[in-house]
Amino acid sequence: MLEKKEKLNISISFSLKGLMHRINLFYVLIKKTFFFDLYTHWKSLFSVLFIIIIPSLMLIFFPPQLINDQTSLNELLGMIQVIFSYCVAFASILIYSSASLIADEIKYNTMILLTTKPISKGSIVWGKYFALLFYGIVVSIVSLGILCLIAFLKHPFSDMGSFFVSQFLFSLIIIFFYSTFTIGFSMIFRNAKTAALIPLTFSMITIFLFFIIRPMLMSPTPSGMPYYEVFQIFYFDLGYHLMNIYTWFYETFISTLSITLIRWLVSWGIYIIEYDELFPEIEIYTRTNYLPPQASLLIILLFVTILMLIGYIIFRRRDIN
Repeated sequence: MLEKKEKLNISISFSLKGLMHRINLFYVLIKKTFFFDLYTHWKSLFSVLFIIIIPSLMLIFFPPQLINDQTSLNELLGMIQVIFSYCVAFASILIYSSASLIADEIKYNTMILLTTKPISKGSIVWGKYFALLFYGIVVSIVSLGILCLIAFLKHPFSDMGSFFVSQFLFSLIIIFFYSTFTIGFSMIFRNAKTAALIPLTFSMITIFLFFIIRPMLMSPTPSGMPYYEVFQIFYFDLGYHLMNIYTWFYETFISTLSITLIRWLVSWGIYIIEYDELFPEIEIYTRTNYLPPQASLLIILLFVTILMLIGYIIFRRRDIN
């Protein structure tokens, strides 16, 4: 009986040691990815500056006489921050940073060195992925903090806290979407340029090309309904989904939408302009409500999650020797 207990204790001890060793290797992999593959002083500085350059310049050169206690930082910078800083600058940084994480390891045969350690392919992928998410969060917090500091030095805006919260939450969506999207392709393709080009092209088509052609798609069919609605194009419109989510965050953490923001959102399919039959010169802004924002969030999260799982399956089956 004592021998069985001793064997059991030895077995548990070895199991715990093995588990702690694997956890330690996983931590080392995350640390290596963050500090050697992602973080450098110049790269991080460029990333932060690239994200805040446009809204910072707008703040610095905005006429002081037009700012008072009623001026809203969310109205002044909200949409600029969302469209340029996140959908353009931050998205490009995340795509560039994540495209090479797996593809280059395979291309230059450094993946073989990693797999010779007692760590699985899955641990390698998830270690790099979590490091990438953490890197994105750090860049987001630092860039938002600097922007809020510039705003405070310009004028003590009363809604600075809600601006930080809503923008940070939106940045988390961008971080998860583009990191997951690109690292999925990084597991599929050996070439980092290909892994980056596909998400960039997808983003250009589903956000900016749709932004250009969306007004034409909003024109009515003979039945009176917009083509955009008849063919349910909004399901495939990433720009619509992102703005739908941002509108949700705005209304939840800030306030009701101002007429200025509503005019912005017309271009993204969240609102449409209608005209009164008796007074056609009067514009009426009507919420489209094609999808609830929770559905938009679910759609984009499911899309990139499925893509990453497909990439992970292909990567697990690939011979990296």
